[in-house]
Order: sequence, then structure tokens, then C-alpha cells
Amino acid sequence: MSEDDDAIEPYDRSRRPRSTDGRPSPPATDSGDATDPTRVDDSRPRTDSQSGPETLADAVSRTATSPTTVESRSVSATLVGVPQIDLRDFVYAHQLDPGEDDPRQVALFDIENRTDQRLRWRSARTKFIGTDEYTYGPAQLSLEPAQLGPGCHTRQVELEPNSKARMVTLVERLPRGVEVAKVVQTIPRRGAAQNERLVFAVE
Repeated sequence: MSEDDDAIEPYDRSRRPRSTDGRPSPPATDSGDATDPTRVDDSRPRTDSQSGPETLADAVSRTATSPTTVESRSVSATLVGVPQIDLRDFVYAHQLDPGEDDPRQVALFDIENRTDQRLRWRSARTKFIGTDEYTYGPAQLSLEPAQLGPGCHTRQVELEPNSKARMVTLVERLPRGVEVAKVVQTIPRRGAAQNERLVFAVE
């Protein structure tokens, strides 16, 4: 091999391709390289930024099978369902004992005031009859308002004439193997000798 063959050709800057704005063009890359971090992988699952966590009303409506509607002279009320929920999803954490994760039943009512007077619905007047035929009441735990859903109330709600509302009532802890078989709601009537009593059978 001759000395001319071993000689290194000097680098000529004028031979490097230049971009239209006068700056040197960057080295070419293979756009088909799977390791290119700038590529978008369309096979990855996408999340909907508009969808938030499921509300309690959504959870009850999703699991409801046979809503029960009861009508009286003053109110039309529908028991949407009484499913079991995970307390940790809808109750303030500081109210739960360590390791307390037993499911609890919750009742969701759609209520319509059919009178020309205000009507008050109170969860304290809600009774739950178990499959063991014993009577149980609402739980003392407080549900987190942000997790309930639009238009939902927990302790009480005063409905204006010809208006609607939703009431969510958490059932107290039932004995193992016992479920809610019937729900009874008492509604006081202004100027009436007797209160109204609504009875919902749980299918």
C-alpha cells in the first residue's frame, strides 16, 4: 500500500450540507427506528382525561336490577337499589378502623315532591328490614360529598314543591349473611293527623 493510500483527506466544512436558514443540517436519522423516543406508539391504551372516578350514584345505578317505585298523595319515590359498596371508596378514611374493609349496603332514592308545599326527607326516618326479619337503621358514618354524584344528599333534604332530589343512605353493619329485604320510609305531613309510610320491597 502506498503512502498516498494511507493519507487522510482533510475535512472541508464547505462540503457539509446546510439548511435553508444557513445553519448546518443535523445528522440524518432513521424515522423507522422502533427505538426512536419521539415516535408515538398507537398500540398503548389511552385514557380519557374527561372521565373521573365513579360516583356512588353511578355505582348504585350500574348494579341496580329492579328499581321499586312507591307513590303516595305527596311523593313519588323510587328505590334505585341497595347494593354493597366498598367503604374505602366513599367514606372518609379517618372514620374507618385499620383493616376495616367489609362491604356495606347503601340505598339510593329518587324522590319527587308532588305537592305545592315543601317536603322534608330525612335518613333518620329510614328503616331497613333484614332477611333475618330484624330492623336496622342508617349508619353513623359520613359519606364523602365529592363521591356522591350530582343532586345527592345524605342526612336530609327539603324539596321545594314539584321538585326532585336524590338521597343516599348508608346501612348500618348487618350480621354476617344478612341482607336488606325491605326498606321503610316515614314522611311527616304538615297538618295531617298521620304520617305517610312508604314501603319498598328489595328484589
